[in-house]
Amino acid sequence: MKLTYVCIAALCVAVALTAFAADPVVVTEIEDNKGGAYQAVELEEGGKFFHDRDYTITNIPKDFVGLTQVSTSADCPGGQDYRLTFDIDRPAYVYQAWDSRHTPPEDRGQDPKGWFTKGYTDTGEILMLDAPHAPTEYHIYKSNEPYPEGTVELLGIDEVIGDPVLMWTIFVEEGVLPVDPAGSLTTTWGEIKTNK
Repeated sequence: MKLTYVCIAALCVAVALTAFAADPVVVTEIEDNKGGAYQAVELEEGGKFFHDRDYTITNIPKDFVGLTQVSTSADCPGGQDYRLTFDIDRPAYVYQAWDSRHTPPEDRGQDPKGWFTKGYTDTGEILMLDAPHAPTEYHIYKSNEPYPEGTVELLGIDEVIGDPVLMWTIFVEEGVLPVDPAGSLTTTWGEIKTNK
């Protein structure tokens, strides 16, 4: 029985250390269906909000500093026919930060209807688009579940009325997919029990 507890404790410590020592999620192959430009960069206090403007990003909640940012252009295209894809090298939560000056994304048109509303939750946290731009709050939304390793697709949403661009930034954080009851954790637990 003691061996079982020791094994469980060792497993928990290993998982915790891995979480704290994990490298940022690698994002590649970023493209949309409208010819937009994107870059994968480190989300850093005072870094560039958009890759093609000198505006800074500030007031980043400390837990997000160092994550991988999918940096958009200031003129990132929008519309309900918009599709953005990028590849991630492990399961990851996707965060989207949206300009507070405009209608919240959950209240805008979505194609398919409700994809954002059903898939994302407002975290209640903000970051700022900052100097030389006037300080502007961006509300941070988080995907309800991590996306699996491979291709992430973000679907269409209405652009800002009267402005053909989306005002947002995206960043990703390593996540753990729900464990399949028939998967490796159950098998490992069975092995621990038989070796006690």
